Amino acid sequence: MRFISMVMAMAIVTVLVVPMCWADGMRCGNDIVNIRDSAFMVEQKCGEPISKTEVGYTINEEQKRELFIEEWVYGPRNDYYYFVTMVGGRVSQIRSERR
Repeated sequence: MRFISMVMAMAIVTVLVVPMCWADGMRCGNDIVNIRDSAFMVEQKCGEPISKTEVGYTINEEQKRELFIEEWVYGPRNDYYYFVTMVGGRVSQIRSERR
């Protein structure tokens, strides 16, 4: 009985403390945005994001700027915001966060 109580407590903590999740894709109408899609394709499928933030650059071995990093935000859709990280003009990460 104690084991079941501990498992239930862990499940509740996970749901409450970890409201953010990572995804391999994001639905936009009838289209799906996937990791490695170009920025152009994301805008074609989802339209203009509500926010675009310049995050920085990747740095190569010689400590020189290499690829531009941006975070695009879409939503809210079904009480979630979707954060799309672009590295060098391609989707590298998609995560969602409950409103």
